[in-house]
Amino acid sequence: MMKNLFARASVGAMTLAASAGAMAANQSGDVTFKSFRDTVLAWAQGPLGTGLSITMMLMGAGMGVARNSPMPALSGIAGAAFLNWGPGIIKTLTEGALI
Repeated sequence: MMKNLFARASVGAMTLAASAGAMAANQSGDVTFKSFRDTVLAWAQGPLGTGLSITMMLMGAGMGVARNSPMPALSGIAGAAFLNWGPGIIKTLTEGALI
C-alpha cells in the first residue's frame, strides 16, 4: 500500500514539474500554432460556426419531435451555444489567465 502511494505521489510530482516547463515555453512568445488557432476561431465564430449552430439546434428540435421528448432539443441548443460561445471563452481563458 505504501509503495502504491509513493508511486502516485511520484507521478503527481513529475506532472507538476513538467507543467512548469510547459508554462515557461508558452510565455516565451512561441507562435507556432497561432495562425492555426486564429483560423479555427474565425471559422467557429463566423458564418461556418453560425450555420453549424443552427443545424445542431434544428436537428435537436427534429429529434425531440420524433421522440416526443424535449431532451434532444435541449442537447441541440446546448451544443449550439457551446459552439457559438465556447471558442471565445477558451481563447480568453488561455490568453488572459496565468494559472
